[in-house]
Amino acid sequence: MYSVNPNFIKLKTVIRKSVFLAGVGFVSILGQVVILRELSEAFFGIELIYILSLGAWLLGTAIGAVIGKKSSFPNRRNIKNLFFLFALILPADILFIRGIRKIFGAVPGAFMPFTEQILGLLAALIPLSIITGLLFQWTAKLFISEKETLAKAYSFESAGGVIGGLTSTLLLSAGLQNFTLALLCSSVSMSIFFYASSNKLKFTFKISLIVAALIFIVLFASSRSIDRWMTSWNYEGAAESLDTPYNRITITSAAGQYCVFEDGALCYESEGVSAEEFVQLSTLQTNRLNSVLVLGGGFHGIIFELLKLPVDKINYVEINRPMTKLLMDYLPAEIYNSLLNKKVKITYDDPRKYLNNKKLFDVILINMPEPTSAQTNRFYTKEFFSECSMNLAPKGIAAFKIQSSENLWTSALQNRNSSIYNALKISFKNIIVLPGTRNIFIASNDSLTGDTKVLIDRFNSRQVSAKLVSPPYISYIYSNDRFAEIQNILSTNGTEANSDFKPACYGLTISIWLSKFFPQLNSSTGVFSSAAKSLMLIAIAAVLILLIYLKGKYVKAKRAALVFGAGFIGMVMETLLLILYQTKNGILYRDIGALLMMFMLGLSLGAFAVDNLFISERNIKPTLAGRILILIFFAANLGAYFLEGSEYFSGIIPIGFALLLDGFFVSGIFAYASLNKIENQAEQVKPLYSADLIGGCVGSVASSLFLIPVLGLPATLLILAALTLYLMSFLA
Repeated sequence: MYSVNPNFIKLKTVIRKSVFLAGVGFVSILGQVVILRELSEAFFGIELIYILSLGAWLLGTAIGAVIGKKSSFPNRRNIKNLFFLFALILPADILFIRGIRKIFGAVPGAFMPFTEQILGLLAALIPLSIITGLLFQWTAKLFISEKETLAKAYSFESAGGVIGGLTSTLLLSAGLQNFTLALLCSSVSMSIFFYASSNKLKFTFKISLIVAALIFIVLFASSRSIDRWMTSWNYEGAAESLDTPYNRITITSAAGQYCVFEDGALCYESEGVSAEEFVQLSTLQTNRLNSVLVLGGGFHGIIFELLKLPVDKINYVEINRPMTKLLMDYLPAEIYNSLLNKKVKITYDDPRKYLNNKKLFDVILINMPEPTSAQTNRFYTKEFFSECSMNLAPKGIAAFKIQSSENLWTSALQNRNSSIYNALKISFKNIIVLPGTRNIFIASNDSLTGDTKVLIDRFNSRQVSAKLVSPPYISYIYSNDRFAEIQNILSTNGTEANSDFKPACYGLTISIWLSKFFPQLNSSTGVFSSAAKSLMLIAIAAVLILLIYLKGKYVKAKRAALVFGAGFIGMVMETLLLILYQTKNGILYRDIGALLMMFMLGLSLGAFAVDNLFISERNIKPTLAGRILILIFFAANLGAYFLEGSEYFSGIIPIGFALLLDGFFVSGIFAYASLNKIENQAEQVKPLYSADLIGGCVGSVASSLFLIPVLGLPATLLILAALTLYLMSFLA
């Protein structure tokens, strides 16, 4: 008989347990992306909900990582059962989120109460995230039992996350619906369950495998039908729904009227007059209409309205090609035909990138989404308005509209609108703002007029067929008391101008949304009032003082604080780099999979490199290794501060490399903490992994709600550099 090499058996065992770790990373990242996209659509695409959801996911994962006794050893059967449970819960979670408005009895089209939104997202996120945290804890302990290290386990889990993040982006770009991605994630989790059970090839096991495979085949084949059925729960007369790399588009049809929703929020309806009002009122400020540039939203009817005027050429720039392709089959005949008019040229590109062409236009109409996120804020900054100004011909005008209030402006709304106004006036000499439920901002470096006689004569000469705009309406808009009041409010409000590197408007827009649920916010400057800023700074100082106290008292607390700090800094830097990439390059979601892959790759490489450094024969002094890691991390953060305004620090290669370095140092510090002066690796899984996750959770919320919108990118980078040096004091 031939004897089996013991080393081969050990290698086979390690590979099997490595598959478990990589599987945890894969299903965790892919499942997280799927659930966050569903929650974003369920709550109308409000980015604050997205941020809170990400924080809740990290918190739930941390809870899962600390469940059970520190000394307990995982049962392999329990691990495979968790993969089975994850495979069942994920599709059920999609069903729950799609029906969440029905469950809570929400009014169609209205926001759910804030408390119910939070309860809903916690119910959707916590069970799954606890499972992924528990899975890592158990699979890491199982891996460590083969005389491996926690650092290497972290590396394998991160490698699985790399594949999961890339899969989510590639398949979504290829046209797969989010629900289909959920089924794919479940099938992978179920496959790992059967893989873990493959040594017991009993008859019942074989039958179960065949049945499970058939069920998933049927579900995949019916996924589009199931997806439309779930969509119909929230959209009466739903005709079509599509997940694009940018958002979810849903089209409804009833009694000859079409409505288009982006992430659950109504953006266009075929019987509306908002396009007419925007186009006809703004273009009255100029006699030059030869060349017009439309940035976004041409299917809203803007092109149709422009063709009523004596225009020669219309350049329409649209970023979301899949959305336009879908809508073409549902648009009213006049809108459809307007897009095919020989005067119209459609270009699929990022509007800011298109403006680099430096062509001159008589009119630029900006119809981008509201600045409710870091993604859309970039179309309302002083840098963007400067680009528009450079693309205007002499006596040209630029105009955009923004959701507002017709009669009463709260403090938060005043500050938000003033932030945009102050950014606009940096590049334009004259600005007029028209009142209404949507404010129309018109800017020019030439004179603008409020003389209603001139405007009405101009309107009459054009002989435009209109439903709303008429001589009496024009007279009302320019002569009612709100017109003068708005100009006065905006010209005297000293709110800081919105910019790419200090997105004040983004934070103020969050304040406006929150004030719908907490009216007391209207009596101050919003969430980021002086009192709120002071409380945040006091809280940060209190945490630092507590850490200083603990680091001198308890070695375990010192080690956990080091990992917490690295996780916090890494998440803030990751958020900052993604926003920087978004600001300079366009829609982030187009490349987010590749960028997150670079961060996860850095996590994998950092843990692997430090692990090998410690176990190699050329081992250097551990404390020196920790200091070198932190000093290079500090230099990288400081380097980002000096490079953030550079045109060379903008493309996917430099930003991707920066994300890789960020992940490398975060996981390197994690690996250092798990290896230095540690005899029992298994006992470090809970405290260190949970500290890493909680640090990331706090960093995600703090960077998105306070550091970046209030302090700006440069100041945040300096704070990160200082905090990185501070980590030196926690080295054991």
